[in-house]
Amino acid sequence: MTPRPVILIVDDEPDYLRIASRIAAKAGCAVLTAAAALPGVALAAGEKPDLILLDVGLPDVSGFEAARRIRKVPALAKTPIIFFTVRSELDMVSQGLALGAAGYVLKPFDPDELLRRIAAALPA
Repeated sequence: MTPRPVILIVDDEPDYLRIASRIAAKAGCAVLTAAAALPGVALAAGEKPDLILLDVGLPDVSGFEAARRIRKVPALAKTPIIFFTVRSELDMVSQGLALGAAGYVLKPFDPDELLRRIAAALPA
């Protein structure tokens, strides 16, 4: 039996964390969560998830900074990261894509769209 993909979701908003967790579970994934960037980075380094959903606006450091730290872990250098945020300015999207993001989802997100993004970003 093939193991289920593991998704780490990092978001400080409990409602979005809960909704994204349900969507990831619906995609057949095991779900790990963190409510801030630094615990998320530590969890990613320890668990090596297959995909990371990362909020940009976190209380400790930005999601972009968290992504930079995640990319420094050799085993996570190629792990897909999907950013999500309420901010849609082009420079924010560009910054996320420059960090190698597999996608950028705006909040409030459509559950079906997030499900499609997850499916597309997971390694085959």
